Amino acid sequence: MTKGCVLITGASSGFGFLSSIAFAQKGYEVIATMRDPSQSQELLDKATENGCAKNIRVKKLDVTEEKDIVQLKQQLQQEQCRVDILINNAGYCQGGPTESVEMEKWRKQFETNVLGAIAVTKVFLPEMRTRRSGKIIMLSSISGRFGFPALGPYSASKFALEGFSEALRLEMLRFGVYVSLVEPGPFRTKIWEKGMQEASVGEDEDYLPFIHTLMSSATHSATKSSDPAKVVTKLLKIAAARRPKLRYPIGKSSRMLILLKTILPWTIIERVVMNKVK
Repeated sequence: MTKGCVLITGASSGFGFLSSIAFAQKGYEVIATMRDPSQSQELLDKATENGCAKNIRVKKLDVTEEKDIVQLKQQLQQEQCRVDILINNAGYCQGGPTESVEMEKWRKQFETNVLGAIAVTKVFLPEMRTRRSGKIIMLSSISGRFGFPALGPYSASKFALEGFSEALRLEMLRFGVYVSLVEPGPFRTKIWEKGMQEASVGEDEDYLPFIHTLMSSATHSATKSSDPAKVVTKLLKIAAARRPKLRYPIGKSSRMLILLKTILPWTIIERVVMNKVK
């Protein structure tokens, strides 16, 4: 017997990869989804190494493709698998100064980080509402609470995800379905580094020193920040909680930044950020 079925989007790397292994080890039936299932060998090898491969099923899912979501739902119905916990993890970070990021990249950022999460949620939400039980966990970010410079597309997408999740939480509470936001700060994943590698400033020297500073910070986050296992542990606790909360900031820097933004005048925050990026 398993503890229930958890569907995880974006399971080929980062938090999605680690969460798939951790939930399978705890006895959950894990539906690990990714855009390209041919990239699943590392996940399956790790699951075998940890003795939990029998609890993981890899499925194809591009959250920006509605047909993929519908096909996945149909497959799970045929396999008599009901989703008890949905973890909307799929996402990426688009970096760069606002004027340098093409509109197509802005659209792709929102298609994946916001509309993708909404689309997957909408397909699996009716079952949860009808059963009067279920948990939906959104992988947000400290960038959903604080708009960092040169991360406008990413911050905007995470702010949008936070607003959607608040509204959905209040819609679903009376039906016994709990929506939670996990808000990690810097952890040892490659999302920030990849995001800044996408940044483009062309020939404009106004932005070059600024971007170099942020690139250095992103590289540091990818190698020297906290162990991402802390985020996975929090996901397991939320899944096991009877009535999980709405928000879970993770990491000292995240909690401190949220606190400072709450109590300090914005002019002081501006001064601190400007001094840091000089």
